[in-house]
This record gives sequence, C-alpha cells and structure tokens, in this order.
Amino acid sequence: MTKRSEQQRLDRRGEAHLELQLEKYVVNSYENDFGLDFEVNLTEQEEDDEFQHVTGEHLFIQLKSSSGFENDDSVHADLKITHLTQYLEQPIPVLLAIYDDDSGEIYWCVVQEFVWDELSNREKNWREQTTVRVRINRSRNLTNHDRLETAVQRAQNRITRQQSYGMNIGEGIAFTPDDFTELQRQVDNDRLSYRGHLLLKARQHLKRGDFEAAEESISEISESEHDDEAKVKALFMEMMTRNPANADEAVEMAEFAHEAETLARDLGLEADELLARVHKHVAGLFVILEKREEMVATDSIQDLDQFNVSEYDYLRDRESRELLTGELNAAGEINRTLADLRENDQYYVYAVCLSPIIDYLLSRIMVNVLSPRNEQDIPDSVHPLVEQATQIADFIPDPETEFNLRKSVGLYHYQTLNPETAKEFLKDARDLAVEIDDRILVKDTEQLLDKIDTKPDPYDHSEETDYDDIAPEEATKRVLEVQGIDVDMEGDQSTESYDPMATAARLGVEDADPEEYYRHCEHLHLAYQPSFFGKVTGVTSIGSKSLWCQHGGGMTGASLKRLFSSFTSEFCDGCDHHCPRSNEWELTDEFAEEQVNDPEFQEFLEAKDSAFTSQ
Repeated sequence: MTKRSEQQRLDRRGEAHLELQLEKYVVNSYENDFGLDFEVNLTEQEEDDEFQHVTGEHLFIQLKSSSGFENDDSVHADLKITHLTQYLEQPIPVLLAIYDDDSGEIYWCVVQEFVWDELSNREKNWREQTTVRVRINRSRNLTNHDRLETAVQRAQNRITRQQSYGMNIGEGIAFTPDDFTELQRQVDNDRLSYRGHLLLKARQHLKRGDFEAAEESISEISESEHDDEAKVKALFMEMMTRNPANADEAVEMAEFAHEAETLARDLGLEADELLARVHKHVAGLFVILEKREEMVATDSIQDLDQFNVSEYDYLRDRESRELLTGELNAAGEINRTLADLRENDQYYVYAVCLSPIIDYLLSRIMVNVLSPRNEQDIPDSVHPLVEQATQIADFIPDPETEFNLRKSVGLYHYQTLNPETAKEFLKDARDLAVEIDDRILVKDTEQLLDKIDTKPDPYDHSEETDYDDIAPEEATKRVLEVQGIDVDMEGDQSTESYDPMATAARLGVEDADPEEYYRHCEHLHLAYQPSFFGKVTGVTSIGSKSLWCQHGGGMTGASLKRLFSSFTSEFCDGCDHHCPRSNEWELTDEFAEEQVNDPEFQEFLEAKDSAFTSQ
C-alpha cells in the first residue's frame, strides 16, 4: 500500500481548490521539467449565451501549497533562480499561486511583473542567488477574476512588446547562445515555448553577426503553417533584418509587414497590427525614395547642356506627381496609425515606431539637398517626431528601443549638419550596444562615429571617387545604376523576362571604351550616336555606333563589338593601308573629338542619317 505524505495531501487540496476557484476557465495540468503545474485558457460569456467561449488568452500557473504563515497580511514562497529565469523565458504570463491551507484561499502574482517591477529594483544581482522569496499580499485572491484577467492582459502586453519589438523573449536569459541543447529537448512538450526560444536563439545569433544561422531560426517559424503570436514575432524579426534603404529589401520588408499586420489582426493583437502597419508604409516610402534618388541622378545629367532632352521635363513631372501621390497616401496612413496609438495609450509601440520614421525623414532630407532641381534647404528646426524621440529615449525602459531612438536621432542631426550633437547621441547609442552585448551594433555605431569625425559634412563629395580614375565600363555601369538601370539583367527577346532597356544598358557598358578599336588602325573613325535613352541617362554609348575608313567604307550597328567584327571582315582583311597603333598609345577626349569631326566622316554620318530619316 502506497502512503502519501502530508505535503502530498496538502498539494492535492491546493490543486482541488485551484480547479474549483478557476472553474469558469479551461484548466489543464501541465507536465514539464521546469516547475509549471497548469495551463489556463481564459474564457468569456456573452449575455443570453449559455456557453463559455475560449478567448485565446492563456497563462501558466506554478502552485505552491503551505500552511502556518506567520504574517496575517501576506503569504510567501521561495522560488529557485533556475525556475524564475525559465518563467521569464515563457511567451505568456506565469502566475505563482500560493494555497494557504489554514484559510482555504489561494493568492497569486504574475512572476514576470514581480521581477520587472520589484525584484530587479530591489536586488540588482538576484540572478547570482540560489533562491528568491516572493511575498504576495492576501488582497490578491484568486476568486477575484476581474483583477486576475486585467493583470494577465497587462503582463501579456508587456511580454509581447519585449518579444516582438525588442527582438527578444522575456528577460533574464539563463543560457548562453552556444548552448541550446536543453531547448531542443523541450520541443515535444512545449511547442509555443520552443518557437519562442527559436526567436531568442536567432536574436543571439544576430548579436554575434551570424546572420545565416539567425535567418534559419527565424524562417523556421515565419514560413510555418502554424499561425500564432510566435509567427508574428518572427515576421517582425524578418523585417528588422532588412535594410529599407535598399529598395529590394524594402519591398521584402513591406511584404513581411503586410503578413504580420494581417495575422496580428486575425489574432486580435492590436498593438502588433498597428506597428506592422507603420513599418509597411515606411517601407513603401523608402521604395518611392529610391526612385526619387534615381530621378536626382538623371536630373543632374539633364542639367548638362550636351545631354538635355526636351521631352524629359514632361516625363519627369508626370513621374514626380505619381511619386508624390504615393508619398502622401503612405504619410496619411502613418499619421492615422500614430494617432490610433496615442488614443489607445500605446505609448511604447508609438516609441518603437519613431525610429524607422525618423530614418526615412533623414534620408528624405538627404535626397532633397542633393537634388539640383529642389529649392528646399536643410531644415532650420528639428522635426517634431525627432524631438519626441529625444524625450522618450531618456526614460524608455527597453535598452534596444532606446538604442534605436538614439541612433536615429543622431543620424538625423548628422544629416542636418549638427555633427557634434550627432556624436553625442551616437556615443550614447554605442554605450547601450555595449550594455546589451550586441557586437554588430557596437561595430556599426563606432563606424558611424568615425565617419562623422572624418566627414563632418555629409554632403561633402570632394573626396569621392572620380569617374575619370576608373575604367570606362565601370564608370558607365555606375552612372546607370544610380539612375535605377539594372545593367546585369539579361533576357531572351522571346521570353517574358526580356527587358530592352536592360539590354541597351548592357551594350552601353560593353561598348563604353573604344580605345582597343582605335588601336586597330590609324585610319579607323568611330562615332557614338546616343538614342533617346542614352541622352536621358547621359550614356553616349547607348544607341547606334558607326565605324568608317576613307580607304574602305562605313557601317552602323547597335553593338560595337559585333559591328567591329563585321567591319574588319568586310574592309580590313588584306587592306594595303592597314596601320595599327602601338600598345602604348592612349585615347584622349581631344583625339576622339577631332576624329569624329573629320569632314569626310561627317559626310558619311549625315548621309546615313538622311537615309534613315527618308525611310
């Protein structure tokens, strides 16, 4: 016959009282290896409805049963530090419930809130202890369901903020980034916790700069078919690993944000939904901004007399109006979302939204200043959102959010020609990065500080690479790329992927350096005749090319390489006048201009143009 100890009988009475006092909820025993006894799903019941409905909000409970408390005002229990840190890693609230056998009542507190609001303030080094005593006032009675539900919802919101927006899972991590074997063992028993741990694992990989390993952990959740809060968090992390200043990554960021927004709406996660909406529209603004940067580059070329195209202004104005419409629509959505956050007292989420918005604002300032056709100067006053971010950074409790705010504010001051102020904010940001032990953020911030020291004026381009110092093909490629022309794209004309603009650009790069053709023979003359596309982009090698020799004849074609092959086969083989230039000979702009203006060559070019026009 098996005998039960007095403590076992006491524990059973505590469990019975807990199930009775929480009978309006769905209470299940929770078998695990780290001190959690129950999982509880909250329910709600509408008037005139005889059935209770599960709300989707749930919590874990650790039950302690005892008697003979010396204090009439409170009860207490001693928790192991290992258990406490494991509770902090959970993606949902954990309740410590203490059953007092003398009164038959159960008293409770949310463990995460106890650590955040009391223990961390009282004992900074509590993690170095073996146990911690948790004392609970007897006013926290488990039968007060309204108070219980309010506390659970409040704690869940705080956990969600720390997980989703700080890219972390709880606080007080008890393991190192290199040791995740214990987490792997928990997969079968605790799926949601494991998914949360995967995100934590990814965050640690990001801190160490192991982006491939981080992406693997994040993708395992974000690409899964299981739609839950963990997937929303993973989608946020997918967004945070993208650089919106790169249009392709901004598009990816917008797609992840849209998916997160939709999923958060379905799950009733209002804060997540609004945050995702802001990121979606900020990403859209960055996509538009890259098109404006490309327009600025083309504007600069069109302001040169030799490349001016009369139709360009009309085309530019039409595109500019389309971009402005997109910007106004996105800005309107962002303003409405920020207003919703303020009205709902979602101030933490509001603070998280400020950093990406400021990053866009400072990028927009840079494009405005660089535009040759924009009369806007650098703003004299600081943008209101930047002032708000400056104030919030002083008291926000999350170091990663504070880092983002200080970094964004610092870069804003750099772009508005306040380098000393910028360095103050960036130094604070660097110190925060050191505090949270994020090597990548430390390195990035130190590089920014070095950049400001060496280049206090971000608009000073005096030391930038001169295109005259690099190969013509590479210079031409860069000129096209800054205008948004994908030089590397290729496609067969018979397929849908064919892009005639990309093909023309590729030929323009390929034919950018005529020196090797001039070396072929002293009698060879060459002329570039840029197409409309070539004139707009300022790349004269885009369009038709003509080769001519007074001893043979002339030819015209789109590809200089193929044209030269045909020309030499037709006119040069066996020619008595063939006179190659030496390998030491170098092409100069003066020589190219002189040979193209040769009267006989011009006569050939005019005849060719006349024949083309008459067709």
